[in-house]
Amino acid sequence: MQNYTKPVLKLTDRKSIRKAKRYFNIKISNQFIISRMIISRFKKRSKFCISHKDGCVGVLFGKGKFGLDIEEIKQRNFSSICEFCFTEDELNIYKKSENTNTFYQIYTVKEAILKAENLGFSELRLINSLNYKSYICKSFLISNKYIISIVFKGKKDIILKFI
Repeated sequence: MQNYTKPVLKLTDRKSIRKAKRYFNIKISNQFIISRMIISRFKKRSKFCISHKDGCVGVLFGKGKFGLDIEEIKQRNFSSICEFCFTEDELNIYKKSENTNTFYQIYTVKEAILKAENLGFSELRLINSLNYKSYICKSFLISNKYIISIVFKGKKDIILKFI
């Protein structure tokens, strides 16, 4: 039987170092290790956006403004989240559909736009995912476990990788 050892992660950027100090167990998290390895590999080559959630990592890179978000599909207190971050139009669409995938699609598009616009999480409610500065929005359902949304401004040179 082979012994499996996790790769040694040398944190070089200040943001990762601060995050690892604040959340001690994060240094041994597979998704944190994988995402930091990806970041260190692509940081100097191209503009990129990364998102990870419980075993799924996505990287989007290219030119222009773009964003990516991944969420694991699971039961949550949807109404309190909607109250906090959905616009009235988004809330109406979610209520009419009564579908958790609709919730996740709206939510991940909003977070992807946050990343594309370099905004803070507190500005989530200000973003209307239905019509935001001519972004093209695409959402993908992966194994009925994750929903991944990407937003971009019409650039054809966007590359998306999942791990």
